[in-house]
Amino acid sequence: MTDASTVTLGELAPASPASPTGPRVRWAAIVWGMTFAAMAAAGYAFISSPATMRALTDTIAAADLASAIAVGLLLVGALLAIAGVAGLLRVGQRSLAQRRMHQIAPESTRQT
Repeated sequence: MTDASTVTLGELAPASPASPTGPRVRWAAIVWGMTFAAMAAAGYAFISSPATMRALTDTIAAADLASAIAVGLLLVGALLAIAGVAGLLRVGQRSLAQRRMHQIAPESTRQT
């Protein structure tokens, strides 16, 4: 036999004293989903007609190394900016949840 004491389920304390207000919104999924949907829509718009497809291939074929590097850096910067927006939304959501959790109900000023 062991000397370990047994504790019933009812005696256990809850993991957190204050329950969250509801499920969290996954902002990164929303932001990245909208970004990739916009990229897909733009890609479809470019390849939907032969004229725009021909113009796109001519533009890509005529590009030199400097402009390709510039476009690559622009794309990396845009991806970092999107990640930053998703991070800011997450921090804002956590801050709002933290404020709601520590908010004290205002005392009534009504005289009885």
